[in-house]
Amino acid sequence: MAAAPAATELCGLGRLPLQATGGTVDSFDQLPAPLGRLALLELQERLQHALAAGDARQRVAAWLLRQPEAPEASAQAAWAAGLLAEAHAGGEALALRWAASACGHTDDPAACRHALAVQRLHAEPGNGLHQLAVAPTWPQAWRHLTRASHWREHPGGLTATVQAALDTLQPPPAAYLRARLARETLARDASMAPEGLELLEAPCAAQPASCAEVAERMAASADSATLLQQAAALGRLAGWPDARVEALTTTTQAFHAQLPRWADEPQAALGCAAAEPALAHARAVAQQGEVRPTAASRP
Repeated sequence: MAAAPAATELCGLGRLPLQATGGTVDSFDQLPAPLGRLALLELQERLQHALAAGDARQRVAAWLLRQPEAPEASAQAAWAAGLLAEAHAGGEALALRWAASACGHTDDPAACRHALAVQRLHAEPGNGLHQLAVAPTWPQAWRHLTRASHWREHPGGLTATVQAALDTLQPPPAAYLRARLARETLARDASMAPEGLELLEAPCAAQPASCAEVAERMAASADSATLLQQAAALGRLAGWPDARVEALTTTTQAFHAQLPRWADEPQAALGCAAAEPALAHARAVAQQGEVRPTAASRP
């Protein structure tokens, strides 16, 4: 008599007797189609409807998630045109930053990125990240950057937007499917991280007084580990005490140490022991950022 298949935990559904070719189910791709691939496709369709009916940021998120898998240039160009039109029409700063990922599929990527950066700056003029995106085209760029009142990245923003939309769906999706989507959107969030922060270091080293001002504002408002680490680098150039620089570095290291280890957990999108902490992490970042700037910036 054949032994019954081993039970596999699907967070939100419970433990199910599932059999994979050659053994037990230990990854999402081994799930039977109705619980895996087809269930995910159905959830993605429901998610698209929710996002497309939402605000400016959600509508751009919908476009990001429906990028064609086909590499054909015409398909990618059509997708990019639609996404960029939606982003410019909405004028929401974070969505405009996300939209830069489509510029590589346009005729003039540099002009595309510049137009998005200018509109971002109009939407949120005090954010140094937007000023930095425009700065290379400005005369006296450093002087403008020293006027930034805050530096905020909104880390994990796409994941937060998607998870918030999933919260509105009825019936609610199972946690293992939510975790699978989070795994994908976190990777896209990482690919859209701000660029060019290292360009601050040369003018900063040449002007330590104004450099200290930029480092202070960045450390006091940073919502991401990347920005806090950059504040530490600028603070070192500005002559901050080693203890203060090390305190900021320790804060960023602590954040990275407790990140969900998706790649190390083959069942991360299946069992509750891995899926629930990962989803809780995404919610926490959405609510309060990766780091807490007030405490982290204290000398």
